[in-house]
Amino acid sequence: MPSVTPSLVTHAFARVRPVGALWRLRGYLKPFRTQMIVMFAAALSAVAGEIAIPLLTKSVIDGAIAHGDKRLLIPLSLAAVGLGVAVAMMNMIRRWIQSGAVAEIEKAIRDDLYAHLQRLQPSFHDSWQSGQLLSRATTDLSAIRRFAGFGLIFLVTNVMTFVAVVGLLIHLNWWLGLVTGVVFTPVLPVCFRFEKRYRVLSRRVQDQQGDLATLIEEAAAGIRVLKALGRGREAAAGHHAQAAEVCRTQVEKAALLGSFWALLDLIPNAVIGVVIVLGAMAVAAHSLTLGGLVAFITLALELVWPVEAMGYIIASGQEAATAAQRVLEIFDTEPEITDEDHAPERGEVRVLASARAPRRRIPGPRQPAQAPGRLVFDHVAFSYPGAAEPVLRDVVLDLAPGQTLVLTGATGSGKSTLLQLVPRLADVTSGSVRLDGTDVRDLPLERLRAAVGCAFEDATLFSASVRENVTFGAPDADQDAVEAALTAAQARFATCRGAWTPGSASRAWPCPAASGSGSRWPRPSWPGRTC
Repeated sequence: MPSVTPSLVTHAFARVRPVGALWRLRGYLKPFRTQMIVMFAAALSAVAGEIAIPLLTKSVIDGAIAHGDKRLLIPLSLAAVGLGVAVAMMNMIRRWIQSGAVAEIEKAIRDDLYAHLQRLQPSFHDSWQSGQLLSRATTDLSAIRRFAGFGLIFLVTNVMTFVAVVGLLIHLNWWLGLVTGVVFTPVLPVCFRFEKRYRVLSRRVQDQQGDLATLIEEAAAGIRVLKALGRGREAAAGHHAQAAEVCRTQVEKAALLGSFWALLDLIPNAVIGVVIVLGAMAVAAHSLTLGGLVAFITLALELVWPVEAMGYIIASGQEAATAAQRVLEIFDTEPEITDEDHAPERGEVRVLASARAPRRRIPGPRQPAQAPGRLVFDHVAFSYPGAAEPVLRDVVLDLAPGQTLVLTGATGSGKSTLLQLVPRLADVTSGSVRLDGTDVRDLPLERLRAAVGCAFEDATLFSASVRENVTFGAPDADQDAVEAALTAAQARFATCRGAWTPGSASRAWPCPAASGSGSRWPRPSWPGRTC
């Protein structure tokens, strides 16, 4: 599914409330509106069948049994059985469609989230904890999926069930029906009070889980350092403290949820007791038939599930709303480095003119010249956001094709920063970087980064084979080129692991994860593509 973030996630310039954040994701439901309509229709049909069965029971008692007409028992019984089968079929159809639709919705949001993270500048990833990003892409999206598949549907059907059942109760006996409806009134303020408290706890526990995920990820990535320095006990203590904090918040949330559910369970059961007493009085006063009383009690029992489920629906909705708020914190972050950065001098951008003036098109980005690769730093300066002093000042370099330049300096002097300016992992504060005479900001990002390769000092290994790691920047490289790269990087030992031999086209031996030792598992750079 193509990225549809601009149209599906409405941009907001201020942080919105959780429910508003969830509403902004409604665009992801549009491709599945047919499935959603069928799901709602199936759910409402099942509810209608469940409500109709008590009315059949009333007909059996007040008709066939009261008048001794046994001929009516068989058709009424078959009708009840048919309604039961229909209800089961409707529920099966709803669940069958629901499982596929909500999974696709979750996948669409996750794909767009990953694509958006890829477009964001490295400084964004430097300022965010990896665990917070991971929890948003997994736990938070799962919460949204659960609400879309269960909470949203039952929120609508339960409200409609309550209204329909109360209407039928009033039809059966107006004063007893009104009493039953009024007794449920305290549920509303209880729900509002619960929603306010649960929203705070839900957001807190989601943020704490992100912090815990970051702590675990950092400990796993730095396990060799922890072991080498004997800091395992301190790391375990830090993990225990963070996990205990998550546990305390979860227990507090569970206590709030448990007390709320207990109250919701008490109210409908108390109503049933009141209905039985008042219903018996109505039968004695001949204002309600015996079949009507049985139907009344059965319909009143139909109200137990909508009221009890309200607790789960509100809890699920709050978790989904705070999850949507957390996800939109990423979606609302605009990429600082894009192909439109150098407008109006470049970019296939439509300029919105006045109402009387026609639209005009600005020339698109120039393609990178097919030249040897002359790199020029023209009075370059760079400052990190919020920094008091620039890290680079008036840097002037003219590198001819094939020339090798070695930069030396203290840690933090800007060596790596200077390298990041070439593929536009960061943009200059002043001055320009030119490749073959063209400002790198005037080149399409995709083509620029395909033409420029960087080998950083920190080795990154992806969960893939040796061959796939070597050819990461050149996926079309042939076998000879791969072996030449391994030889140049002094990493020929990677071909002797038994699963891939030189000259073989089979899959290479799998590399360890990115946390593997850089000295043991170096990531070879592509020859001729390193700056």
